[in-house]
Parts: sequence; C-alpha cells; structure tokens
Amino acid sequence: MTVRIAVLDLLRAFGMTSIFGNPGSTELPLFRRFPKDFRYVLGLQEAVVVGMADGYAQATHNAAFVNLHSAAGVGNAMGNIFTSYRNRTPLVITAGQQARSILPYEPFLFSVQATELPKPYVKWSCEPARAEDVPLAIARAYYTAMLPPRGPVLVSIPADDWEKPCEPVPSRVVSTGIRPEPRVLDAIGEALDTSLRPAFVVGAAVDRDGAWSDVVRLAERHNAAVWVAPMSGRCSFPEDHPLFAGFLPPMREKIVNLLAGHDVIFALGAAAFTYHVEGAGPHLPAGARLVQLIDDPNIAAWTPQGMSAVGSIRLGVLDLLAREPPSPRGRPAPRRPSPRVEPSTPMSVAFVMQTLAEIR
Repeated sequence: MTVRIAVLDLLRAFGMTSIFGNPGSTELPLFRRFPKDFRYVLGLQEAVVVGMADGYAQATHNAAFVNLHSAAGVGNAMGNIFTSYRNRTPLVITAGQQARSILPYEPFLFSVQATELPKPYVKWSCEPARAEDVPLAIARAYYTAMLPPRGPVLVSIPADDWEKPCEPVPSRVVSTGIRPEPRVLDAIGEALDTSLRPAFVVGAAVDRDGAWSDVVRLAERHNAAVWVAPMSGRCSFPEDHPLFAGFLPPMREKIVNLLAGHDVIFALGAAAFTYHVEGAGPHLPAGARLVQLIDDPNIAAWTPQGMSAVGSIRLGVLDLLAREPPSPRGRPAPRRPSPRVEPSTPMSVAFVMQTLAEIR
C-alpha cells in the first residue's frame, strides 16, 4: 500500500470525500488516478478555498479536508485560517512541501518552517519525520480537529511521500463530547432555579454543538430573556421567539446597561464577554451573578468573574433539563418591535433586510 492509498482510505472512513484546494506542483501526486467517489472543489485563491471549506464543515458538522500549495498557499490562506480558528471550525489542512530529496538545497517553493507558519491559529501542526508516518499524522489531525474546542490543524507533506510504501492506518472511534463537571452544573442549575429574572447570553457554540432546540427548551423552562452574545458567528436562538431580547454589542458599558435588572446572567456557549472597543467599570450590572457553560477551557480561564462549567454545550444543557422544573415565573417583557423601514432611493440596508425577512 502507498501513502496516497492509505490517506484516501482514511478520508473515506472519516467522511471527508470533498477536497477543497488550489493545487500546485507539490500537491499533484495526491491527485493521480483521482478516485471517482471523491469530489474536488477548486478555488482560484487559497483564502477562498479555506472559506468554502469552513462553511462546508459548519454545515456538515464534520471536518473538511483542505489542500494548499506550499508556503505561498498557506500564506495566502492565513486570513481565513484565522477566521476558522475563531469560528472553532474543524479543518484538516494539508500543505504541499518540496520533495525530501532536495530539501537540503532550499528549493523553490519549499517551506522553511512549515509547522510554525500557521501558528498560533491552528490547534496542531506536523511535518512527519518519515513518509510512512503521513497516514498516522492525517488520522491524528482529524481527531484533534474534531475534539472540543474544534479548530483547524495542518499537516505539511513532501511531494515525494505520496508514492512511498506504508502500512494501512485503521480509523478509530474517538469521542468528541466531554460532559461538564456535575458539581459545577448543579451549582449553575441552582442559580437558575432560584433566580428572579434570569437572562441567557447565547453564543456560537450552541449551534456548533447541535444544542439549538435544547437551549430553546431550557429558556422556556426558566422564562429567561435571551440575548445573542457580542460578535457571535452563528445563529443560536430563533429571533422570532417571544423570549428573544436582541443582540449585545461588543461594548462593556452598553452590555451592562442592556442586562440591567437581571439577577443571573447565563453565558451559554459564549464568552463573557467579547469586546471590540475599550471600556471601563463593571462587567455585569450591580447585583447580577454570572454563570457560564463553555466548550473552551481557555475562555473559561479568562472570564473575569462568576462560575464556569467546561464541556459540551448540548450535554450540559441536557443535564440542566433533567433537573426538577423550577417554580413558575413570569415572562420578561417582550422585545420592542423595530419601526418599519420605508423604501428609499437608493434602497437602505435596513429595508432590504426587512423585505427578505417578510418574504422568506
């Protein structure tokens, strides 16, 4: 068996039969005798390639396979690799490297430090020491990309590795859900149960973890006002739901003002909080308590106050729903509807969005 065949077998097993790329000379050996059950999605520039793969991975909830052209291609793609890292999107990125036989002579297009080039915006990067280690590196890359918090990884592969002999690497089952610590979840549940006016701040991790419907159920159980976290990259709560309260801006003072009157703030799949401009003063309204459920331990570590449970959003929410229902509380005041936007010449953005919302 060759490295190429072993890698293609792994990609089939992982459900990654769509390859997004903009190929060059160092990547072509992978595509000889291209199998009919694979699809190649061509982009004319590497940033576009990574952007397409990012959207595809988000839609399929599985890692997407990306093939970039050497150091120049990785450099071109870095803006969208950064975006996929911030989106927590699982991508297995391969980058062509010049043939091992000429690497000592610093050939044209070779990457001097291939594993360092995409850092810190990949979870893991590797250039295997031997050609026969490439399939194992691809397998590790996939499992790493899919483990929470998900994200892109990179494997640099010399051009002459693909036809080298190797042993097959079987695919494995590696769990991708980590249940939050019960002790901390119980404390969060108690805070929600005893709250008089809870508010949820939902972030992209809710949708990433497939917890949309469960979060709606939890919000309805507690009659909590639901805000969208600042700069959230995904839709995590229906905007036409009676409990939907609006969007928080990335400004400390405005967040505090909008959340005023709530005694428990539950940051659910969201940082608390993502800021974009300088601010001062408290992070929460006076008398409010912060609790958080987040899939990223780094975010939990820098959260300035309150209590954080780290783990799967979906599993954590299911555990909270398994608790006895709290005492009934009234619904928060409904969100004030936005005034209708009238047509103008040229059309305003607000009018276009209003029209699309009405006809969808």
